[in-house]
Amino acid sequence: MLELSPFEAWLRSFKEEQECVLATILPINQLQIEKEPGRLFISKGNLTIGDLGDDEINLRVKEIALRKLYETNPKSETRTFTLPGGKEVHVFIDVYIPPSELMIFGAGHDAMPVAKYAVSLGFKTTLVDQREFYNSEERFPSTNRLIAKTSEFQEKVKIGQRTYIVVMNHHIERDQETLKFVLRSPSPYIGVLGPRSRRVRMLKALEEEGIYFEKEELERMYSPIGLDIGAVSPEEIALSILAEVVAKKNGHTGGFLQDSKYIHKSAETKELV
Repeated sequence: MLELSPFEAWLRSFKEEQECVLATILPINQLQIEKEPGRLFISKGNLTIGDLGDDEINLRVKEIALRKLYETNPKSETRTFTLPGGKEVHVFIDVYIPPSELMIFGAGHDAMPVAKYAVSLGFKTTLVDQREFYNSEERFPSTNRLIAKTSEFQEKVKIGQRTYIVVMNHHIERDQETLKFVLRSPSPYIGVLGPRSRRVRMLKALEEEGIYFEKEELERMYSPIGLDIGAVSPEEIALSILAEVVAKKNGHTGGFLQDSKYIHKSAETKELV
């Protein structure tokens, strides 16, 4: 098997939807434009391919890349490095992060606008429900659909660090079984439909089974789900849910922008300004 070039590895990661970084030396004159630029590919799994022409720069770029790959919303950027002789090298650090995923457990009628809005927002959207009649292409176009019972989740359902979860089975026992699985996952957000009393009831029932969750696991559980916008209809509730998911994804808490000093900036950016 031929070894991939940094650019080929970058293209393959796009195809496989794997987080990665491609660092490229930027040309500063016409002669450099005519030459193949130095490139370094870094994957989230710490695979490194290529060379930027200097061991120290390779090391520093790799450290920056790996840090970015574990950030919530990493940004591509150009960094300037100074070599021992005083020469400056400009490196474009291009970050690829696959689309975030919204995974909806439950294919009821009110899940349809949630899936529709998620798709329109660019989320890779997955429906998980054992009922083929409900979990269909007709009801949920442009989504991935997993026909799976709760007993099959471990085998069939894959949850990553960028998978945002909405639990809306409308069946308390099924929701409890779902919580057993999703609260142990690396998902940053687990929204559960229903009032607070239902959440308390489900967690108490699980404790009676001998199943306890750590504080860090429960902190990722949002119930009641959604932002408080007075939602009533399924479409308004879906809007409320997606608004909360987007806020969580972007490092915000939600709320009105009126009289806000900063507009659409993450909490991290506000602290730096």
